[in-house]
Amino acid sequence: NEKLVRTGYLSITRGDGGQNLIGSEQSELMGVIRTQELMAARKIDGAQQFFTRAIDFGYSKNPGETFDIWDKQKILSDVVWTIRQFRPDIIITRFPATGEGGHGNHTASAILALEAFKMAGDPDQFPEQLKYIKPWKPKRIFWNCWPSYLQEHKIDAAALPKLDLGTYNPLLGRSYAELAAESRSMHKSQGFGVSAQRGSILNYFLLTAGDSAKSDMLDGVDLTWS
Repeated sequence: NEKLVRTGYLSITRGDGGQNLIGSEQSELMGVIRTQELMAARKIDGAQQFFTRAIDFGYSKNPGETFDIWDKQKILSDVVWTIRQFRPDIIITRFPATGEGGHGNHTASAILALEAFKMAGDPDQFPEQLKYIKPWKPKRIFWNCWPSYLQEHKIDAAALPKLDLGTYNPLLGRSYAELAAESRSMHKSQGFGVSAQRGSILNYFLLTAGDSAKSDMLDGVDLTWS
């Protein structure tokens, strides 16, 4: 929002298999509620919401189990389609592909993102899509990594691209962290409401594939009117 760039948010599932803290709905009806919560969050933060056909079947211990149930190729084609349709310059994953996210679905989402990042620009991958859209190759893909991971692996955070999520917008009269708290609080069925924060909140981004970026994730991306 601060940089005035278009942003998309891809949710691999609709949360059908999750808990419901506000009612008795489960399964498909839970997915309906979670879908509406995501749409409500996007109305606040301004991103464009996307989904795949993957079903949330509940907790998964590892990505292999997840892919057995999802049909990996089908869901991978959905992620490639979303990249080709939205045409992002950069992609950011919320979880790593190496398993630290715990839930098999979380790890699977990162694996899909990495594979789709490499495939979306290749016309030989899912060629049936090319009747409707063109191949698209993003510049780079990042993991929005956790400070504990950087410390554990002795990675110099100062050398990574970063964003201060606490940046204050005088026109809105609030910070982006406050905006994010309001957006996240739309996820009522999960009890994900959080209190607003003010002050600097640095987030770091670890490059997982693509062109290098020194100080800014959007290095080399033309942000002018041209």
